[in-house]
Amino acid sequence: MKPAINRLSVSAILFGILGGILGIAAGLFLGFALGAALAAALHVPSREGESGYFAVAIALIVTCIVAPVSTLVTIYWRGVRSIWLFIGLVMVCVSMAAIGASGLGIWYAAQPHVLNLNGPTPLLEFEVKPPVGQSLEALANVESQLDTERNSMPGYWHTEAPENPGVRAGYVELYFRTSQRLFVLKFPGREDRIFNLHLPANPMKAKYRVWSEWQNPDLVTKAGEQPSRFSGGSDYLIRYKLNYRDR
Repeated sequence: MKPAINRLSVSAILFGILGGILGIAAGLFLGFALGAALAAALHVPSREGESGYFAVAIALIVTCIVAPVSTLVTIYWRGVRSIWLFIGLVMVCVSMAAIGASGLGIWYAAQPHVLNLNGPTPLLEFEVKPPVGQSLEALANVESQLDTERNSMPGYWHTEAPENPGVRAGYVELYFRTSQRLFVLKFPGREDRIFNLHLPANPMKAKYRVWSEWQNPDLVTKAGEQPSRFSGGSDYLIRYKLNYRDR
């Protein structure tokens, strides 16, 4: 054991956090074991999970006792005494709460989030303009697709005539909130065009409900080959806007 000191050191706080984590693990393990034994001894019914809830409650109670005691013992072992022992306990608890909140935030950010949770799925309306000198017949057998790190969604062509002559119009569903969206035009036997959509993760704002500027493809590729940068010149162009109902 270290000699008594009347101050807190960084190492004491770090060891205290480690002791608290071990205390939480030990408290949960012992608490579940004790809760299961008490549930059996007290004949707590298992219907609707009552015995399970009882064991969880006992585990939480035991953890709330074991973790602070483990933290205090660890800080005491590092030589902290008097009022600094209590201050160290508070600092360790605050630090562990911050670590837990950060971990929860990182986990939550990594989960897929639906763009319009309580309403219909927003649609991305798009128009495709063929290169100069080509007719719309060049788009007759072309398929469209929206690729994200979350999913791939097929696009659908409108059957009615578009308001803007000289283009072919369609739509695709925007299901997840993500800032990485690639719109793909798939040409049978030819190079596909890939467009990096200039939309934020959450485009549910009025300014995205108007047509974007016409956009050149960012990449071109053939099936089974690595994409290459668009070299410029006259090519297929797209523009797009969001279509959704307000809640």
